[in-house]
Amino acid sequence: MTTAIQHIGFAHTSGQPLPVEIILLSELRQRSMDHSIYDPTQLDFHLIQFIVSGRGKHLCDFESIHLQAGDLLIVRANQVHAFDPDSQHDAQLLAFTPDAIHQAPGVVPHWAAGRAIRPHAKDFRLLVDLLSFQQRLDQRSADLAPQHLAPHLLATLLAGVSDVLAAQDRSAPPSHPGYQSIVRRFENILDRQHATTRSVAWYADHLHLTPRTLARACQTILNLTPKQAIDNRVALEAKRLLSTTDHSVESIGLALGFTESTNFIKFFKRTARCTPDEFRKLR
Repeated sequence: MTTAIQHIGFAHTSGQPLPVEIILLSELRQRSMDHSIYDPTQLDFHLIQFIVSGRGKHLCDFESIHLQAGDLLIVRANQVHAFDPDSQHDAQLLAFTPDAIHQAPGVVPHWAAGRAIRPHAKDFRLLVDLLSFQQRLDQRSADLAPQHLAPHLLATLLAGVSDVLAAQDRSAPPSHPGYQSIVRRFENILDRQHATTRSVAWYADHLHLTPRTLARACQTILNLTPKQAIDNRVALEAKRLLSTTDHSVESIGLALGFTESTNFIKFFKRTARCTPDEFRKLR
């Protein structure tokens, strides 16, 4: 049985024009909402979990990620994710719009999304303290404007997260702000196109870059060639459609730009190491 992906947009619970909100996972579980947090969901905002107690799992782009107290988990906008109904962990959830991080570009490294990060205990406590300070903005003061302060405080918090990630992953590519920006824009186009255009030259042209510059940026930040990044995005979209729709394999292949279903099946088997029908049965 398939389940359609839910599409959720950012809206602060209080109705305030703030680009960031913090809530406990245990509180979110108790909220009455018109959607289920346990079904596949695609957000138009970023979400960071700060696991404060217990153990559990989280589904992110069809991978089950194990979590425990002291972990961080970044879910980027447009990734498909779902909370696990049987997990016993609680977490501070930091939700923020992509526009909110313009003052701190690149502070959420691309290689950090979709996997658990374990900072040193002191660093984790400090980040949670910064979260508490951010959360106090919801308590309106007489003169301070939360909508003015929130993006700056968020930038400080995310800069701290970025430092922790860099320290915890020495094998990550060195920071390069220019390349970070290129890859971020490249991935945004991939998301909009669902990677149905698979020409590296096409993407480079739309980014006003040479294919060589795009290749250097992808290799530095993602440790992938542009072609590999495009193929990964096509395979991910195929998995989303196979898991959450009843569309035929042939129609999914056509939607992703494959004129022949046999070519789509070969592509999927090469990238996912199983056929589309086998993948569907596993879900």
